[in-house]
Amino acid sequence: MTAKDGIRESVRAALLDNIGLKIISLLCALGIYAFIHGAENAQRTFSVSVVSIMPPESANRQLMTQLPNEVKITLRGTRTQLDDLRSDDLGTLQLNLRSGRETNVDLKPSMFRAPAGVEIEEIYPQSIELRWDDVVEREIPVQIARTGEPAPGFTVKGGIGSEPLSVKSRGPRSIVDVMQYARAAPFDVTGLTEGVYRRPLPLDKPPKLVGYDVESVIATVEIGREVAKKEFANLRVETVGLPRATTAPTTVKVRLVGAAEDVNAVSPESLVPRVEPKASGADVTKPGSVYLDVLLDVPKVKVEIDPPKVLVKW
Repeated sequence: MTAKDGIRESVRAALLDNIGLKIISLLCALGIYAFIHGAENAQRTFSVSVVSIMPPESANRQLMTQLPNEVKITLRGTRTQLDDLRSDDLGTLQLNLRSGRETNVDLKPSMFRAPAGVEIEEIYPQSIELRWDDVVEREIPVQIARTGEPAPGFTVKGGIGSEPLSVKSRGPRSIVDVMQYARAAPFDVTGLTEGVYRRPLPLDKPPKLVGYDVESVIATVEIGREVAKKEFANLRVETVGLPRATTAPTTVKVRLVGAAEDVNAVSPESLVPRVEPKASGADVTKPGSVYLDVLLDVPKVKVEIDPPKVLVKW
């Protein structure tokens, strides 16, 4: 037998002689290792969901701070226990906030459900600060903007009406007390002609934590013909039925207001301001004087006269 063969036999004997005993020894060693290391203390951090019990609506209290969705807890226990533990096994953290008056909640180990033999070493955050506000109701006026332009020759008359004129807002006092208006979607008047138009318009979403008693309003807008103005100065006042009578002043200024086509159709020659002493009931059988309204009729047009009265003498 060569030296090389001798070495081969020695290695074979070392590996295969008493193979069963060697396997049992190896398994025992692995078991002892697992037992020793499984019994070692270890730490692990878990997330625990937060569930809050809020005050009833009748309490009129609103939590203004954002509660965390979860908190972190660090557990100490055997490695085997922690390896088998899941976040769901720890349940949830329940915060009883029914009174609506708590300003701070300290988180304690007793508030969590930890398995036997496992200790809670650290909680983060250790406390939760709370800020509350009273819930109030207040009437807020509705604001409706306008977009677009009516058809040529037409204009929007007055402002845009709203039904209702205001809405009831409900929410934290610190927010509701400073709200100036509830804004609705704009009213589009593009291409509209003469008439009255009514449309439902949705309200914009109120600020966070605030609610309205309605979600929309009825808006009303009136479209009329575009108004034009034209002035005629120094128009002589005529006295009807008394040719020799005089007026003071002798002339007036006339302003015409109406649709552009109606106003532009009027010529200065057709404008004859007048006073009518006899029709007013004045006694013209003897000399006298009286203040009378200056009269002027123009179809489809509003007439403004300055001054509106003159002194008539005869």
